[in-house]
Amino acid sequence: MTNFANGHPNDNESPDVAETIKPTKPDPENGRIIARALCTNCHVIGEGSNAAGVNADVPSFPAIANKSDQSAERISNWLLSAHGPMPNIHLTRKELRDLAAYIISLRKPRP
Repeated sequence: MTNFANGHPNDNESPDVAETIKPTKPDPENGRIIARALCTNCHVIGEGSNAAGVNADVPSFPAIANKSDQSAERISNWLLSAHGPMPNIHLTRKELRDLAAYIISLRKPRP
């Protein structure tokens, strides 16, 4: 398995071994990198316009972020299980938190 945060294999290490010792703050910029690598074939992720290559039935990341009851925790939990045509991506918990933090960063301020 590749660690998308640094591009290096995890070398058979449990994905969260280092995190059990020293948890880190979610990194939305790393989440953006992960989204660009894994999600742009199906989702508009919030930068530029990749809308031409995605299915209209797939929600954009800004649409996901702006759901009224949305949170980074809810997004992370949703990503932990496989969903319909969405591929089962294998990310570490840190990568999931980073991706969720990026998605939530796209939320528009509420009036």
